[in-house]
Amino acid sequence: MAKPEIIKSVTDILNKYMTRHHMRKTQERFKILEYVYDFDTHFDVEELYRYLKEKDFAVSKATVYNTLELLLKAGLVRKHYFNDNTAYYEKSYFNKSHDHIIVRDDEGNVEKIIEFCDPRIELIKNDLEKIMGVEIDDHDLYFYAKAKKE
Repeated sequence: MAKPEIIKSVTDILNKYMTRHHMRKTQERFKILEYVYDFDTHFDVEELYRYLKEKDFAVSKATVYNTLELLLKAGLVRKHYFNDNTAYYEKSYFNKSHDHIIVRDDEGNVEKIIEFCDPRIELIKNDLEKIMGVEIDDHDLYFYAKAKKE
């Protein structure tokens, strides 16, 4: 279960975002946000939908999709494509920038996602900003791997 202070912070952010964009503030949106912040790993829509059903929270799959898109726009989740066409999500508030190693099986299915943070990547980002004359505000770095055979 996510810490109450985190839930309060992300709820406040979502509330302000929806006020700014003149959106309806529904119980479903806030409850889905709370459940998203219960996940410690990446998840897809199906996993979140099953989790909501396990918690006896009745909501349509369309509502889950739409709410995830809202949370994405509000900066409260990140969306990744680690596989051909499956979107994976992760909570992003309070998460520092990090990168991923995606371990796949021989058919290309995701077996495991390893998150890591290496300060050398930040140095490369800083060098790129200077060389290219840009300001990088976000990045995604994926390494695709297969488990080593023993």
